[in-house]
Amino acid sequence: MQLSIYQKDNRKRHGPSWRVRLVWASGLLFLLALVAWYSGAGARLRVVANQARVFIFENSYFAVREIQVRGGEKVGGDAIVAMAGLRHGMNMWRIEAAVIEKKVGKHPWVRRVWVRREFPRRVVIEVEERTPKAIVAMGKLYYVDVDGMVFKEVSEGENVRFPLLTGLSAQEIANPNSLIRRRIQDAIRLGELMAKDSHTLSEIHFSAPDRLVLYTTSYPVALHMGWGDWDGKLQRLNRVLALWKGNEERLTSLDVSFRDQVVARVRRAGP
Repeated sequence: MQLSIYQKDNRKRHGPSWRVRLVWASGLLFLLALVAWYSGAGARLRVVANQARVFIFENSYFAVREIQVRGGEKVGGDAIVAMAGLRHGMNMWRIEAAVIEKKVGKHPWVRRVWVRREFPRRVVIEVEERTPKAIVAMGKLYYVDVDGMVFKEVSEGENVRFPLLTGLSAQEIANPNSLIRRRIQDAIRLGELMAKDSHTLSEIHFSAPDRLVLYTTSYPVALHMGWGDWDGKLQRLNRVLALWKGNEERLTSLDVSFRDQVVARVRRAGP
């Protein structure tokens, strides 16, 4: 069996060729049945129907000869084929795309999957994998994607260079509702905006339902962001940080959660 693995593919997902063949095959079967019916040969009709069934479901012409896996990086092509339950010589007509999509979609790295049959002998599996955007701390560390979905425990040796999300309860993570996921998505978006301004975040802390506190990798200053209006708040924050450039260690926190001001807390100069 030929197994092809493609990391990226820009071709259309759906082609009309096998549908055209299916229409022609259906028309031919209908014509044969119609002829047998008008000939008054009921027995012949059953023979024709049985022959058609054998031709469709048992003929080697429709045996799987090639499987293509496209888009898989974290999950290998062999692993995807094994999860799909595909094997050499399977009849194309017996392959249920929806069933395979459900099986492969259970893998934690898989975000979406599409399966299609390209008659007469090829099966294509296209996989869109999840991309970690942050790590949530909940006893153990778990990856979070752009959808706000906590999808996988971080294994030894895997990349941990992502902002750490703290302050979320185990119950919120275990049973995420739409509100929790939106909050996580907003926090991730804020982290990406900070990164564009060269502020790499080490931690995003959910101090309250409507308050975020950020910590960067550059200086030990707590940045109280409140919630929302990230662009305006980042503009005010950058102006203040520019004034304190080179003296950030004197700051303990900056609060930009107010509408038109920034509140700074400063360390004492002496004992």
